[in-house]
Amino acid sequence: MNSKALGRNLFFVLCVTLVAALLGCSKSAPVIHAGPPPTGPTVLKLLGPVGSRIALTVDLNQPMETTIPGQREPMKQNLSLTQKYNASVLSESPDGSRVVEVEIAGTKVSMKGGQQGGLEFDTTDKSAENFPTGAAARKLVGAKVQIYLDASNEVQKVEGTDELKKLIGPTTKNDPTGMLTDLTSEDTFRNIMQSNKSLPQTPVQPGDTWPIHRETRSHTMGAMVTDHTYTFKGWERRNDHNVAHLEFDGTVTSKAGEDLRISGMPATMKGGKSSGESWFDLEEGMFVEVDLTQDMTITLTLPKQAGTMAGQPITVSLNQFITVKAERTR
Repeated sequence: MNSKALGRNLFFVLCVTLVAALLGCSKSAPVIHAGPPPTGPTVLKLLGPVGSRIALTVDLNQPMETTIPGQREPMKQNLSLTQKYNASVLSESPDGSRVVEVEIAGTKVSMKGGQQGGLEFDTTDKSAENFPTGAAARKLVGAKVQIYLDASNEVQKVEGTDELKKLIGPTTKNDPTGMLTDLTSEDTFRNIMQSNKSLPQTPVQPGDTWPIHRETRSHTMGAMVTDHTYTFKGWERRNDHNVAHLEFDGTVTSKAGEDLRISGMPATMKGGKSSGESWFDLEEGMFVEVDLTQDMTITLTLPKQAGTMAGQPITVSLNQFITVKAERTR
């Protein structure tokens, strides 16, 4: 089993919706000057006027233990990853449809343990070009994808992913784990634009709760579902702005009726727990930070190619600790 591929598959499908929560892609609105926090129900509305730009940083730490038939001790692996994006609103049509551009700004990876040993590179360091995956990742820095949204912020089409594939080059050599392929897939960018999925549809005030159901899809795994209950904990002050502090708690599962596959093997998920906190800047109209913890156990079934071990289970226990921060740069 390719343990590196398993680790990166789980990261991209579970983490990418956090980036979505930070992107402001609703219609532009007048600037709200920060005064005292609201005293009654308030609309938490995403704002993203044409020309605005947001810098996003995703930090992940993912320890994982894999129990394999015939091995006395579980195989331990730890993935640390930092991914940076720039997101800009390019245009808005009279009907409310918009074009958003997402730029890959940098990647830093440290993967230790597992059957294939370590993987480590930082695209800000020229030494990353000393091996194929790092060199391909450096070529992606500055690459851009255009995403076309309708008035409801639903993705209509994604342009530019074919050019990203060309930058990666031959995957067997430059991307054997599939990490860069997942990073640049159309599914990934579609998931990124689920920008309004964690805000309530009605005005809220401290103490209010609301449910959020979200689906994400990866071409390498299939569909995953998260169900959270959000609670408005209260108003805080950050950078002289009013910031809504939200907490959320719930589950993460595979989508009912669809097969979950990881590294080409059929899989089932149990005990998927997901919880965290987020901070929404009322004046900026955007989430400025999201902290997420996820715990789950996944059982994979070995394929026929495994010979006498075919059909036996592999059990993967993992924890994810993810922080996403955003800053409007213009």
